[in-house]
Amino acid sequence: MDLRMLQIAVYLSCGATACYLWGRRIKGKADSFNSITRAVDFKWLDDFLKEKATKLLVVVSGKVASATPLNCKPDDASSGDVFEAKFEMGYETKLDDDGGLINRCHNFLFQIKDTAWYLEDGTGLVKVVRAELADGYVDILKPQFDFSLIFEVFQRFHKPQEGSKVIFRSALETGTSLTIIGEAARDEAGNVTIQKPKEQSFRIFSGEGSFDKMVGNLKSNSEFYFFYSKIFGTIAVAIAVMKGVTFIRRVLRERSETTDSDSEDTIQGGESENSSL
Repeated sequence: MDLRMLQIAVYLSCGATACYLWGRRIKGKADSFNSITRAVDFKWLDDFLKEKATKLLVVVSGKVASATPLNCKPDDASSGDVFEAKFEMGYETKLDDDGGLINRCHNFLFQIKDTAWYLEDGTGLVKVVRAELADGYVDILKPQFDFSLIFEVFQRFHKPQEGSKVIFRSALETGTSLTIIGEAARDEAGNVTIQKPKEQSFRIFSGEGSFDKMVGNLKSNSEFYFFYSKIFGTIAVAIAVMKGVTFIRRVLRERSETTDSDSEDTIQGGESENSSL
């Protein structure tokens, strides 16, 4: 039983250490994000770039916009997409050159389109460069997939129909609110841009308050691990103290019993000598 309790104490100590180290790592990441310069208004970026011309890591939030958006609506030239990926299935019939046999084939096409885009917040514009390299870019794309098309796809194999059908589409639409962590710089024309840093991480989040929410979640997670580290550590120490006290009491009791036994032997020896006299 004693060995079992000591094993539990060791496991709890290891768990407490692991929770503490993991919580410390998460807290360090949260503190690192908090230290990044927050550009509340894009017009401030000019001042930031004057103070620090290179390697300026910033957090910017705004809405996606483009001067040349894709898939514009006829009545709204500012609407559309800045990135589009779609997967199409088509069916085609062709006559041979001699007008005899007919060749039938299914065509599958995966197509990607993109255009230059920027963020705007009402005070200025920030051009986004190579956003597809950022962590979280895939998460911000708006997927469009109709499960009812699955039946239609199989039906097209069985009974081919002329034309093509979009099976899956994913796009980044104008007007989408984003938050980006990247390096602020200027392009050759002197425009403010945000791009992939050489050393730090390049991240994109959906929503303008997503960065603050992420930092808050990191802090909450670190506190969670610190809390359980204290719980596991306290239980492990309590078990160790309890076993230590029990061990000391046992040693003292055995020592006391040994002393009493020696005293009785001494008394009995003295009585034997007196009786012999």
